[in-house]
Amino acid sequence: MDAFKEKLCNQKNVIGTMISEISTPNLVRMLKSAGYEFVFVDCEHGYFDFNEIANITSVGNGFGIKVIVRVPSVQREFITKVMDIGVDGLLLPQIDTAQQAKEAVQFAKYAPHGQRGISTTRAHTGYHVDSLPDYLKTANNRTVLLAQIESREAVANSLDIASVEGIDGLIIGPNDMAAESGIPGQVFAPEIKEMVAKVIKNCKKAGKSLGIVDGNIERLHYWQSQGMNIFCIGSEVHMILKGAKENMKAFKAE
Repeated sequence: MDAFKEKLCNQKNVIGTMISEISTPNLVRMLKSAGYEFVFVDCEHGYFDFNEIANITSVGNGFGIKVIVRVPSVQREFITKVMDIGVDGLLLPQIDTAQQAKEAVQFAKYAPHGQRGISTTRAHTGYHVDSLPDYLKTANNRTVLLAQIESREAVANSLDIASVEGIDGLIIGPNDMAAESGIPGQVFAPEIKEMVAKVIKNCKKAGKSLGIVDGNIERLHYWQSQGMNIFCIGSEVHMILKGAKENMKAFKAE
């Protein structure tokens, strides 16, 4: 088990960010140099193609920063392609039930834990396998699967989802949760905090990691104090806009 996966298994803090639009492969080198441990490459809302995912993943693999792709949905075709590209794991959006989580595990893991198709002369093996049984076991162990909790139904089923074998943790999607609750944008409202607290309790009960995607550091620190340990701090677009605005403000102040 590698260090990142071990941290997840032990509910230790890991810090990363979302890559939303920019496909320049060296972006992950920059983020690694800044101390980030993982990136979520957003293929749910982002417009990355498979070549761009492959380039980002190759650099991430080479420089030791985990590349986790947020897939558009739980579908075999997409999951097979990105796993064979060599990504470190998947962020699974809109997982409302344990059955949906189990389907994702089936697509992403090899037998006996799943039904992932085997094609080994690919980037994910480094184009070389000495022992297929050993490789399949290693690949299953290193693959990170995170289920995103974004609805009231998902909150209600969060213990069952977190308890699915092969799911390493849950990630809160606060924007969709707030929108479904009729309070779009109010991601820190009391009723949202109450729902998230339930997910935190269920993750602890299941012995799984829990995190959130949020660009607000104060809110992230609050959730850290409540027991979360996976922190996706905004995105590269968020960083660029924040830095650009701060530069303009600083220049005009002079």
